[in-house]
Amino acid sequence: MNNQNFNGVLVKKSTFKDVKAIEKLIDKQVGKLPWWVSGPPGTGKTRGFIKEKYERFLDEGVRWERIVILSHTVNAAREILEAIKEIPRMETIPADVLEDQICTIHAYFNAEGKKRKKYEAKHHKEFSKENREMSFWKKKTPKTPWDKHPLYVFCSRIHGKRQTPNDHWHTDQAWYQDRGYRSLNILNALRIKYNKYRDKERVSSYEDMIDNFLYYSKAPTDIDVLIVDEAQDCNKPQIEALQKAATNVNEDKFLFVGDKDQSIYGYSGADNLFFTKLERDKSYVFKENEEPLHEGHRCGITINKICKNIINPQRKRLNLPEKIWTPAEGRIGVHHWIPRLGEPCKNQDILLDRIFNTKENFLFTYRGNPTDEHTKQFLQRHGIDYKVVSEEYDFINRKILRCFNTWDNFYNGVVSLTQIKEYWPYLPGRNVFKVQGKGNVKEAFKDVIDGNYNIKQLHEMGLVTNEALEYRSFNLAVKNSDDTKKIRMNVPYIKKVLKNHGIEDKPRVEIDNIHKIKGLTFNNVIVNLSLYQIEKNINESERLAYTAYSRGETDCWSIGSDTFNKYDRHTSLGGVQHDRGRIFSFHSEDGEGSMGE
Repeated sequence: MNNQNFNGVLVKKSTFKDVKAIEKLIDKQVGKLPWWVSGPPGTGKTRGFIKEKYERFLDEGVRWERIVILSHTVNAAREILEAIKEIPRMETIPADVLEDQICTIHAYFNAEGKKRKKYEAKHHKEFSKENREMSFWKKKTPKTPWDKHPLYVFCSRIHGKRQTPNDHWHTDQAWYQDRGYRSLNILNALRIKYNKYRDKERVSSYEDMIDNFLYYSKAPTDIDVLIVDEAQDCNKPQIEALQKAATNVNEDKFLFVGDKDQSIYGYSGADNLFFTKLERDKSYVFKENEEPLHEGHRCGITINKICKNIINPQRKRLNLPEKIWTPAEGRIGVHHWIPRLGEPCKNQDILLDRIFNTKENFLFTYRGNPTDEHTKQFLQRHGIDYKVVSEEYDFINRKILRCFNTWDNFYNGVVSLTQIKEYWPYLPGRNVFKVQGKGNVKEAFKDVIDGNYNIKQLHEMGLVTNEALEYRSFNLAVKNSDDTKKIRMNVPYIKKVLKNHGIEDKPRVEIDNIHKIKGLTFNNVIVNLSLYQIEKNINESERLAYTAYSRGETDCWSIGSDTFNKYDRHTSLGGVQHDRGRIFSFHSEDGEGSMGE
């Protein structure tokens, strides 16, 4: 049975209760199986094991040019590269040279296969103009990125799961219909046009990057070591491509590093059963002077125990040993319960006090939309400065905060030229004729000497008109600016942020869904269970909760709801148990359960 057929069978049979039957299917998979290096959260898989293993391979005579390390995201690859650069003998190797060997899975396979430019926003725009069916998309939020279009999701899912369009439509039909695509025929027709467009323009989707290598390229002969970080997130085609890439790699130098229990991308094809089999039969045997990844460096006693309580029942069902890893030394932590976010509650008051009166950082996470509006409203109501993890910029730009805070000085005193340049886009009465009709900062101030100025001096220099002299508050100044709708809508919130936080301080509160926060570490984590979507598979629910709580170092908060209580039978969620409305959680220093609020 070839890989494709195997994977097709596995998709259909993955709900079998008989684990042994599933194992037999996995055993038939063609391709070199990697060694599985399992490390619980915060045990140093990247800066510990991967870095040390890299150095050992160098000691054994392996050239760095023949060591390939792959991950799923640019940020993760960059973190690994930075760790490798800390090795003394690697300091002189330019980072841009190392990037060919330490990069994302897609970047590597695109370079090894039919190297083409990536399908980007401009291609999406052009393709959408040519095909009116693209406009059927009903966005859930106005800011939903273009690459979340149902067509691209459809192509990605059937590729990652090795499903036929019909099979995928049968399981996820409601999702596509809710987003404007009522018929499989429409999506299938679009998919054919989309394929033809990419061929015509010679651009590749992420799926193309994998398939071009898998089906049209020879196995590389210039690799002696292949290490894959966060391997549990690999889907079926990626695993097959990695096996092909390792064709000429010795078995002991083909390593998958990760945590099977953080496999939360089943919806896109990640195969937890494959990694269950690896953990059971191909777990890495640590050699002399190599310590297993059991020592925790992140999670304190409480979060450590919560995570074990979540995931160990699943491991027992899969005939795997219990999760063993020690809590981080010196950390205890408390587990707080908040029945409903935004309603008066002692534990919510504790959370707010910690946010305002400590320098710790906080993560609000949930299963749902990346920018949950309820969470945002709560933070804005309390004047808490925050950022969305998956977005490049802070919700409120530092520049805006500085403008608000120092605008009065601009009229009643003097401010630096640097600050005035930040004011410039919001200044009414900018003399665009003075700056040759461009009105941009560079042109406006090219002849101005660095120093301190006020609005009157700018007026005397001819940079602003009489109109600018009238706007003595920043709130009024932004009234007629082109890009300040967001600012005007959030003026009360901005004023609260200025009162509660330092202007130059980066936000210490971040929010995003569980899929977006993997790999991150925060002092405190707040898991909103009221937004928790019970998965079709109990195992997936448990792994999501496990991933969420394990981001935290010390304290954690669970936010529940009456709606969630009905589904508590699906998962223990780390010792959070309901008994006629009473919530039990871990509060004591020894980790024993005590009655919470």
